[in-house]
Amino acid sequence: MTQKDLEARIAHLEDYRDICNLQGRYNHYILSNRYDKILDMFSKKDPGVRVELADSGEYKGFEGVMTLFKILGEKYKFAGGLALHMLMTPVVEVARDGQTARGMWHSFGCNTIQTEDGLVAMWQSGKYDIEFTKEEGKWKYRVFKWYVIFRTPFDKGWVKMPIIGSLTHEGQPPVSPIYAPYDPAQDGQFLPLPPEPEE
Repeated sequence: MTQKDLEARIAHLEDYRDICNLQGRYNHYILSNRYDKILDMFSKKDPGVRVELADSGEYKGFEGVMTLFKILGEKYKFAGGLALHMLMTPVVEVARDGQTARGMWHSFGCNTIQTEDGLVAMWQSGKYDIEFTKEEGKWKYRVFKWYVIFRTPFDKGWVKMPIIGSLTHEGQPPVSPIYAPYDPAQDGQFLPLPPEPEE
């Protein structure tokens, strides 16, 4: 192995670590309602930046990113709120030039939502599908999507009540056609599939 090959391998491992740390920090910031910190994790230079969470619709541009996380903050910042999610099954593929990457994680955890009847404790599972871009040596989100698999009251379970709650709202953009939560009456494909390495 040449010195150049070794340096490239080290850089690749550092990119993997930095991307995983970025995603891990996102989970910590969501739990603590630090939406200001989350916004700093998105590209402000790339015109292709966009975000979609469950059935929110896809928000484009950094202004769109700010809009969706403002909606999220207003919906979920309340006394008794909880969004504790674990990240699992990471697949991260960094492009050869080290300037872009794709990553996918399953997430599983517990949430608290507000309903007309009060607080409801839930189990929640979903899948992150993310494109990253490197700006001034730091990884940033370019395309950030989270597809819910189930969001169920803890005492009901995903077979009896797969989805409770929603991020839909008046005037939102269209929901991605790939959005297809768990349905006990259907054979789910749970797309998208994880990124493949470059040939």
